[in-house]
Amino acid sequence: MARQTRRPTGGLDAARGAAYTVQGNPLPYLVPPAAAIANLVFAGVLSRMWGAYADPSVWQVAWRSGLILVCSAVIVWGTWGVGRARKLELRVASMLMSACSCAGLFVLTFRGFSFDAVVVYLLVMATTSVLLAVTKLLRGDGTDPRASVFGELGEKVRELQEVGKTGRPKQIDGRIVTHAEMEPGSDFGALAKPEVRTAIASALDVPVGGVRMIRDRNTPRTGRMEVSPVDMLEHPPAWPGLSAPGGSIAEPIRIAVYQTGSVIPLILPGDSREGRNAIGVLLLLGQSGSGKTELQLTLAAEARSRRDAEVVYIDGRKGLQLPVQFRNAMHVFIHDAAEGERYLDNLVTEVAKRAAQIGGHGHEQWTAGCTKCPKFRVVIVDEASKFIEAEDTLVELAESIRSVGLLLLLGIQRATGDRLPTSVRTTIGAAICMGVKDAGEGARVLSEETIEAGADPGWKNRKPGALYAELPGTDPDDWSLPGRTYKPDRDAVIGELVSYLASIGEVSATATVIPATAAVTGGGDDGQPAERDDDDPDADNDPDLVPPPIDPDCPPDEDPYQPIEVPQRRRISLALPPEDDRQFTPAEIRAMFRKAIVTGYSNGRRTVRPSDFAPIVGIVGEEGLKPPTISKILKEFCTGPEPLLRRSDDKGVYEIVPGQPEPAYAGTAA
Repeated sequence: MARQTRRPTGGLDAARGAAYTVQGNPLPYLVPPAAAIANLVFAGVLSRMWGAYADPSVWQVAWRSGLILVCSAVIVWGTWGVGRARKLELRVASMLMSACSCAGLFVLTFRGFSFDAVVVYLLVMATTSVLLAVTKLLRGDGTDPRASVFGELGEKVRELQEVGKTGRPKQIDGRIVTHAEMEPGSDFGALAKPEVRTAIASALDVPVGGVRMIRDRNTPRTGRMEVSPVDMLEHPPAWPGLSAPGGSIAEPIRIAVYQTGSVIPLILPGDSREGRNAIGVLLLLGQSGSGKTELQLTLAAEARSRRDAEVVYIDGRKGLQLPVQFRNAMHVFIHDAAEGERYLDNLVTEVAKRAAQIGGHGHEQWTAGCTKCPKFRVVIVDEASKFIEAEDTLVELAESIRSVGLLLLLGIQRATGDRLPTSVRTTIGAAICMGVKDAGEGARVLSEETIEAGADPGWKNRKPGALYAELPGTDPDDWSLPGRTYKPDRDAVIGELVSYLASIGEVSATATVIPATAAVTGGGDDGQPAERDDDDPDADNDPDLVPPPIDPDCPPDEDPYQPIEVPQRRRISLALPPEDDRQFTPAEIRAMFRKAIVTGYSNGRRTVRPSDFAPIVGIVGEEGLKPPTISKILKEFCTGPEPLLRRSDDKGVYEIVPGQPEPAYAGTAA
């Protein structure tokens, strides 16, 4: 191993360090001149046996020269093809060396040896050998560009981090995949840094999101690098239809495709034989215009088409904007927020009943194909932040529904502390993250390994349907692989669902003209949802009907290619000093809440809700509010001889009781 140390002479070397070391094997520099001499000897042998000194016939000269020309062409073509991953200068020098060697062999074989011929051959071969050696010697200074990912990917990464070696790149499903091993003492996780992945993407001229670093779970030294040269999800694929109408809910649901083109399967029930847990709570995060509603509609239609499942769809904000035939196709459709809260509250009791029914015949969890188990129930809660504020019910459901054949999908636009409390976040069994503000927002629901591997859902609403999915039954290595839902075709999805239900006699084939079914909490004797008495059969056909009011906290979806405006929400001015790296006692936290409420009342506020206290979460931290949650603290203020709050008719909203003295905040409140 040859070593050469060169002192820095410019700004680039100064940036690299005090010295630059070139390491190389001298053998590649000795092979070309040795091969040239060997080629001269071989030409002499051929000239005696085949060529000028063998007195061949015309026919013998023709086929022998043709054979040598074909072999020479193969050598030159192979040299050019193998060198495609190298820089142009090295590739040209190698081809010249091969071409001159072949030409010299041909001329000396059939023309014969002479002093001038041998000198010319040696001069040409010496020139090409020196050119090849100089090119190889100067190519490793770190400034030469790389033409492709093949062969040179490991060397480019080595310029960025201490990569010991890389495996041979392979093309798999449109991706370039290579194994990488770090030097002893180095961590493969260093390659997952955003700046490193960005540098690699820039060097290879590929999208930043197309570079993934997947760590080996058995050792920190090795891992897998994947490069996607093009964005295969720029145009979403067409919806292929219902995946298994009439089948079991245990069969995979086809909701989206990976960047590789393979299907992302969603398997709702658990299976102890395969070591797969039931999902229980599925969190769907995506800002307005990210394609969240279309995914929920597709999932609802897929589940509704399964013979052993029932679907409950809750949208307390804009449920009436959904198509009439879709609302009629659901087993239960709830568009009233208060009714949705009551349904979720009653679902806690339903969990106990289902557990007793499943355990009564010896099963530990819901089992597909068992006629004694209740139907699998899919509960989709759109705009779930309206219900998460009363988090106790959701936490209790999340901790108990996995084994009783229930899926609770919570669709939210933001994953901030007031929208998604820690107590709810820690109970989710799967997560799908669509377009959000940045990778930090996605990290609130995606695992640390997924983000480190290169997942970046910061599409906002520029790429509707794009997502990352962490689902049971899928390879964790694929969790950082981007996917996309099928091309939105709401009419096709609902139309195929209605046609299937009509074929089995569950809904009329003319369901498109049936008015919307209002929220229901139970069913009739025939097993179908019971309509409320206050429904107006012609409500949806009334041209003078005033559209449902728009919640200022959740505006309608805008054009996906237009930037959204996040509505400003009023917050209580706390005027509390910031605290860093401090552990607050429950008494101190309650003192903050009391001061905030009294201050808000003096500023004209008459009601509060849990989301108003997000600034306290920023001061105390989410961990600081455990075990007492915001909702529990507000409920405590409603009790006692001198309550500070009282419950209003709207669930989750508390009225401030006047006349309470303002306490002085102290960091050491008892």
